[in-house]
Parts: sequence; structure tokens; C-alpha cells
Amino acid sequence: MLEIFAASVTTIDVVVVLSLLQLRKGRLVLALWVAFLNMVLPFVGFVMGDWSAELFSVWSHLLSGVLLALIGIHMLLHDDDNNLLKRHLHPAIIALAVSLDTFSVSVSFGMLQLNKMLFIFATGFLSFLFSCLALYFGRFLSIKNGRLLRIIAGSALLIMGILSCF
Repeated sequence: MLEIFAASVTTIDVVVVLSLLQLRKGRLVLALWVAFLNMVLPFVGFVMGDWSAELFSVWSHLLSGVLLALIGIHMLLHDDDNNLLKRHLHPAIIALAVSLDTFSVSVSFGMLQLNKMLFIFATGFLSFLFSCLALYFGRFLSIKNGRLLRIIAGSALLIMGILSCF
């Protein structure tokens, strides 16, 4: 169950970023890229986390907790800079930028020995669902800059990081 909660928290930023885009074409392709990368990057992160857990077996829970807490702090302190979104970028580049945070989070979860397949499939499904919602119904969501969602997600990751240290 923790894996599904973590997948939903790490994919909330998809809604924020993609709802700010004003695309008329290629929305489904972008949603598929986001879902694909949100499955590949966590898999690589889990492999790195498993390897790190073996390498640092004594410190793995503390390291994963610190990593999660730092990712949460980064989300809380992140400035709103939408200049990148105003340029026309290839969907794969936008999807990679949106999906990179799932790699770092999954490294932490790999170190905690959580269920890899459940997290990867939940992340892929939720990122596709959130991408489609944001791209097709983003104007109805009226998300101006996503600061509130980012604060909620950052706080959740920070709390999960602190709790996993103990």
C-alpha cells in the first residue's frame, strides 16, 4: 500500500507541469512518453537502490530516508519558472523532465526493499492517467502554478523520508 501512495505522490507533479502546457496536437504521445519514462526510470532507480542497499547495508534506511527528505525539501523550495514550458519542445524531452524525479525516489525505495513491480506499475498507470487529465482537462483544473500541489507532495516526501530513518 505504501508503494501506491508513493507512486501517487511522485506523479502529482505531472498534473502541475502538463496542465500549464497548451498543446493541441500530440497530447496522447506526450502522455504515453510520460507513462513509459515513469516506468523505466523507477526500474533503473530500484536497481541502483538495491545495489546501494547491498553496498551500504548498515546505512541503507538512513540514506534512503535522507534522500526522500531532500527530494521533499527540493520540491518545497522549488521556484516557479515556466519559461521552459513556453518553448516548443519535443514530447520526449518534456516527459523526461517530468519523469526524472521518479528515478531519485525509486532509488530510495529500492534501498528500503519495497515492492518494485507494484511501484513501477502504479507509477506508470497513475502518470498516464494524470497526464491525460492534465493535457485534456488542464484548462478546467485551473491550476495557476501548482504551488499547493508541490507543497503537498514535497511535505509528503519529507515526512516519508523522516519516518523511514527511524
